[in-house]
Amino acid sequence: MNLKALRAFRLIVERGSLSVASSVLGLSQPATSRLVAMLEDELSLKLFDRSGRTLRVSDSGAAFYAGTKHILAGLDEIPQIAKDIQTGEKQFKLLTTHRIAQGLVSPTLARLRKDRPKLRFSVDVLSRFELDNLIGMRRFDLAVASLPVTHGLIEIENHPMFRVRLEAVLPRSHRLAAQKTVTAADLSGEDLIGLWPDQLWRQQLNDFLRAGGETGRYVVETRSSLMAWQMAADGVGIAVFDRLCARGFDLGNIVFRPLEPARWISFGYIHHRGRTLSRSATEFLEYLRTSISDFRSLNSENAASVEFLSDDAVTVDV
Repeated sequence: MNLKALRAFRLIVERGSLSVASSVLGLSQPATSRLVAMLEDELSLKLFDRSGRTLRVSDSGAAFYAGTKHILAGLDEIPQIAKDIQTGEKQFKLLTTHRIAQGLVSPTLARLRKDRPKLRFSVDVLSRFELDNLIGMRRFDLAVASLPVTHGLIEIENHPMFRVRLEAVLPRSHRLAAQKTVTAADLSGEDLIGLWPDQLWRQQLNDFLRAGGETGRYVVETRSSLMAWQMAADGVGIAVFDRLCARGFDLGNIVFRPLEPARWISFGYIHHRGRTLSRSATEFLEYLRTSISDFRSLNSENAASVEFLSDDAVTVDV
């Protein structure tokens, strides 16, 4: 199968333009159009509906893209793989989720690069849904996310590092801001901002509410924890977050109030089973622990909100 034709298809879908795709590929528009036509013939699928020079993704094209986008994304890694082999240098590839990328991963990489300025990084920030589905397909050295992470075909090792306490995110003017903790009964009747029902943090909040004999009233649902945070800060409703991963946000107008009884979510690092960690991966984990320790040392509230866990591997056999 023609790899350039696959790239052309992906670029047209994602950029929404034949001309932009042609520019990225360094081809004329007719040449790019011919590549797509060749791909359609080979697949026996009509990927685009044509109207003059305009291409619109067909239903078949949308289904093909949805089923193969993780494979198509990997095509961009081929030149870098070849370069790594030629130069003998390897780029450290990290997978993580939006929730901890800004608050934890970014400051850790900043610390590491001060000591190893020549070290090259690739950081792929995925939704948790994408991480669970793509971790068996992506080439990576290390992933950092909430645990556990599993894959239907690939054996994954989960190594716990730390856990964070769930806390209500409230505007300073909210009535519950005067309390030291927040119970399920306190949240009864309040407007809640929830992640989608299939997401771990939403499930934890639902369990917390049920254990307290409450159900919760979700006025907004989103897949984005960053959006949930922002809406809580703007007064749309109450979100549940953790203060470690919120580092880097503007905390001027909000307060954290721990859920009571306490609820925790574990985080750790993940890699394919049996793989020996590289020097870069080992160093990154050391700096990650230092970043967490520094955060805990800032004040007693931070120390109570994050706890280190054993770093013994927890292998999930699938």
